[in-house]
Amino acid sequence: MSIIKEVGILLRAHPYSESSQVLRFLTPEHGILPVMARGVRRQSSKGQGSPSTFDEVALEVSFRPHRELQTLRGFEVTRSRRSLGKEVIRFWGASLVAELLLAHTLHEGDRTLYEGVAGGLNRLQELPSRQVPGAILAASWTVLERAGLSPALAACTRCGGAVGGEETLVRFSTAEGGLLCAGCGEAGKGPRLGPGARRDLKLLLAGQVPEELRGADVHLRILEAFALHHLAPTRPFRAVDLLHPLMVEAGEVAGGGGE
Repeated sequence: MSIIKEVGILLRAHPYSESSQVLRFLTPEHGILPVMARGVRRQSSKGQGSPSTFDEVALEVSFRPHRELQTLRGFEVTRSRRSLGKEVIRFWGASLVAELLLAHTLHEGDRTLYEGVAGGLNRLQELPSRQVPGAILAASWTVLERAGLSPALAACTRCGGAVGGEETLVRFSTAEGGLLCAGCGEAGKGPRLGPGARRDLKLLLAGQVPEELRGADVHLRILEAFALHHLAPTRPFRAVDLLHPLMVEAGEVAGGGGE
């Protein structure tokens, strides 16, 4: 056994006993790190206890290699993200990012992923309401990109040919992992994307938030279908069902729509 010091983002907490919790952190050096936090539920009644979901934390952990559940010795919150809980769409957007990470079950460290997720949650916390749907989608695609699951947009995923001109409607195929040219798309399945939607999707895949994102609800369904097909989680993403009407509402307020 060794004592390690790590930083982590709390993705999920659930009760283990009357006094303890299991906490699952994303960390840069150990991937998803599950820890047993003994006595924290008892401490919560005294105004202490475990960090809040999505907080960034300095951890001290009793670590045994090959052990599924490590032991939390101490922690200090270095960045609170409690404010995400004050607005429903921000909270469920962060929850979707957490669900994607936990479905990926990352066993090895990935500092680039960690920094991308931390930055995405920060933007989700700080950006104005009109950019929140884009921040959710960009942070979610960051997880899939680091998992090696970024869809192909530069060429047809079936024949390798050019996708089409700027004004062409082309099909996005979840099963085939990206865009299909006009010819291949005739027999394909999936939504058709216009030039604006394709430009927005490229920005989102690069982790960038479009200034004016149209059809956020359509983009969410594309991301959901792609993640379900390629990550194959044991159950659907709960956050998506809760986010979808919020994305539609956000689009109506912004005057946006699908393309």
